[in-house]
Amino acid sequence: MTAPPWLEVLDETLDACRTHGREDLALRLRRRRDRPSGGTRVAVLGFPKQGKGYLVNAVLNAPVCAVGDAPTPAVPVEIGYAAEPAATLVGRADERIPVALERLTGEIGARPTGSLRRVEVGVPRELLSAGLVLIDTPAIGDPRSARTAAALDVLAEADAVILVSDATTPLSPAELALAHHVRTWCPHVLLALTKVDVCPSWRAVAEEDRTALSGAGIDARVLPISATVRQAAAKTGDQELNARSGFPELLSWIAEQVARPADRSNALLAAVSVRAAAAELVETLRTRAEMAVKDAGVDQTTLLHRAQRKADDLRKRNTRWQNLLSDEIADLMSDAEFDLRERTRHIVEVIDETFDRGDPLKVWDEFGPWLDDTLVKAVETNYRWAAERAEWIAQAVAVSFGEQYEQPDLQFVDADAELIGEVRQPRIEAFKIGQKMFTGLRGSYGGVLMFGLITNISMGLGMFNPVSAAAGVAFAAKTISDEGGMRRQRRQAVAKMTAQRHVDDVFLRFSKDCRDAIRGVQRKLRDHFTALADELSEQLAKEREMIIAGSAERERRTARLRGEIERLASLHQRAGELGLLAGRAPRELPA
Repeated sequence: MTAPPWLEVLDETLDACRTHGREDLALRLRRRRDRPSGGTRVAVLGFPKQGKGYLVNAVLNAPVCAVGDAPTPAVPVEIGYAAEPAATLVGRADERIPVALERLTGEIGARPTGSLRRVEVGVPRELLSAGLVLIDTPAIGDPRSARTAAALDVLAEADAVILVSDATTPLSPAELALAHHVRTWCPHVLLALTKVDVCPSWRAVAEEDRTALSGAGIDARVLPISATVRQAAAKTGDQELNARSGFPELLSWIAEQVARPADRSNALLAAVSVRAAAAELVETLRTRAEMAVKDAGVDQTTLLHRAQRKADDLRKRNTRWQNLLSDEIADLMSDAEFDLRERTRHIVEVIDETFDRGDPLKVWDEFGPWLDDTLVKAVETNYRWAAERAEWIAQAVAVSFGEQYEQPDLQFVDADAELIGEVRQPRIEAFKIGQKMFTGLRGSYGGVLMFGLITNISMGLGMFNPVSAAAGVAFAAKTISDEGGMRRQRRQAVAKMTAQRHVDDVFLRFSKDCRDAIRGVQRKLRDHFTALADELSEQLAKEREMIIAGSAERERRTARLRGEIERLASLHQRAGELGLLAGRAPRELPA
């Protein structure tokens, strides 16, 4: 047996829906494809309180559906032919539970919510004997509700739909949207305008409804009916009253659906379903393609500009932190040397003052330890100050590079104070007793000789007399005093020179060490931030490559989506040709 042409188109569309993640559309097409042959399913849809139940009961002349304030089932009620009235509850696992028709409402209410898939009712009506199944659906309401989903789900297998709206008001926007959705999935739609017996202005409403449907491009006939008049006519057997109810025309329309050849009906239903699914899928793919184009267009340019700005900022930061580091390190070395120089200069001043007034013989024992301690403190203070200044420079460089980046661990070299040796005590000669006696005798000899000659000539005294003896003592004392003073000055000069030379040695050694330590800080900061700059530059290069690569991928994805849209448009076109073959001409889908 050769498969019908529509089956290939439907399967291809079904695969496309599945491929692009529209399982809901794939499920509808699968149900349309696997629908059992034979029979005609006419669904009755509408919003609450529009008279769906009255309409179905009036068509069948039997109280099958709940009406008025009675609770209505949340699942579709399928009414077919049966020799004896019967009802069956069909569960979610397709389990079948027979129940008495008169207890149907109570049995449905006793079941947990969501446990039923549908309700099947059989009634002995000739209208249904040819395979007609009327489906009373739950009222349409919140688009997210289970009732609405269950009602719209019947469109996957419906051959025709009776859309119910009462004559009290024209079609609302929501009813018009429902009509458009129903017409998209089902080719045969009739709008039943109910309650015309209680609405004197129903003719105007019917005309407004026809105009609204036509304006929306919905091919649906508007048929005014009255279930109340129908029931009254059935009780009295009044044919004229029955004709005025509008139900004979409704039954004729239903009979047309039943009489339609199955092969043409299946081809038309498949064509409409394929076109509806293709249209929804194309909208989905178009949305994705537009997003991809947006990503590949404006957003990609933005990303590239952003990456370029980052690269420019990085270059500026590199120049800024390098200049800052060079300047600050030069200043630090100069300042550190000046600081140590100042500290040692004050020490030298103290040395000069100490030995200007003090005799090294008396003060050196106290002066030596003081000088050693003072030099150690001066060097350590200078190093601490340089270390703090280096930390500040590291923070400043890190900030100029970018606040989000951490500074390296500097570990500034501490001053090794143990390298400062003790000041060497100079060789200081004391003015000993023997030296003083010899110096005094030498001075007294001159005094005795000078005043002995004077007193001998003038007074006729001998060379050694009391006057010359006193002069010799005076000259001896002065000579000793002068010699002691000169010896003290020589000791002070030697002590000064020794202490100052020691201070200079300490300054030269530790100023050199401090400069080396500062150079080490400079190299560490330079290496750290250079490596960081290289890493950021490499990241920016990779980011730019990823943007460009992402752009190529988005372009490929966009091309694939456009190819799929064209393929779906082709399926849409082929479905339209199938619809033409089946006697209908659905609207074309723009490519």
